[in-house]
Amino acid sequence: MSKKYIIGLGCSWTQGEGGYPDEIWQRYNGRVQLRGADDYHLRKYEHENSWVNVLARDHFPDHIPVNLGVRGVGNFAAVNQLNFCNRVDWENGTGIIVLMMSGFERFDVFQQYPKHNRHQDDFYSNNEYVHYKWRTAWPIKTDKGDSSFWSVYATELWSEQFVASWQIINLLNLQTFAKAHNFKIVLANAFNQSPRGVYEYLKENTGSMAYKFDWSTYVHNKVDYESFMQKLVDLDGIIPKEKWGGYFNVYKERSWPSTYLTNCEGAHPTILGYKVIASELAQFINSQGYV
Repeated sequence: MSKKYIIGLGCSWTQGEGGYPDEIWQRYNGRVQLRGADDYHLRKYEHENSWVNVLARDHFPDHIPVNLGVRGVGNFAAVNQLNFCNRVDWENGTGIIVLMMSGFERFDVFQQYPKHNRHQDDFYSNNEYVHYKWRTAWPIKTDKGDSSFWSVYATELWSEQFVASWQIINLLNLQTFAKAHNFKIVLANAFNQSPRGVYEYLKENTGSMAYKFDWSTYVHNKVDYESFMQKLVDLDGIIPKEKWGGYFNVYKERSWPSTYLTNCEGAHPTILGYKVIASELAQFINSQGYV
């Protein structure tokens, strides 16, 4: 019998950042967000409590979870993580690839030296490349950090048409990969905001290219929220539902995580938040008749 898989693609919302037990929150005094430091000791909690693992464990236990999420990346890197996945029997296996879309504004390339592993198991590859192999820019002109990369992107490349076209290409590459390996697709939105919704935004900025993707795979066509961030903000009840877009400035001021979202930069799901996401994804997968 062939193996069945649930493969998760995305950024920190897929890797599982924020999904820590109380002992970890206590150790870090209520605010856990490591940047520029080794976070490998946290990744076992992140993977265990991520929606990828919970979706398989609690809803489809005959499927093997494979978490390809990488914190901080955009959708180009998220989709191309598939090319580093050596622990799936692509020739004989079946299953579902779920892309939890990261920010459209994020632009990915490789790090200068992506192939120099420190002998840390990433749980999905043969470990030739490091887990954090990608370098990602935001369209912000700056003289700090990745100043040249970010500034060139901000001043010479970025536009709404640029990021929308980049996103459609990523979706079409995902669709091609899934069809080639006989896997189903589920597309979901982590936190992107658009007054018109993601589909309308992409259609407006890419024209007929948007029609080449199968939008029946998109979770938010069947629910009353446009992103999982909106769903979790609503469940927390801290912000009025119609003002959920202001989550960033509200959650970062908290000294302790809320029920469903953390207080780290950008806010991430808690253990309970990831359970909600997994439950919503399971409902969609069942409604699609994928299992």
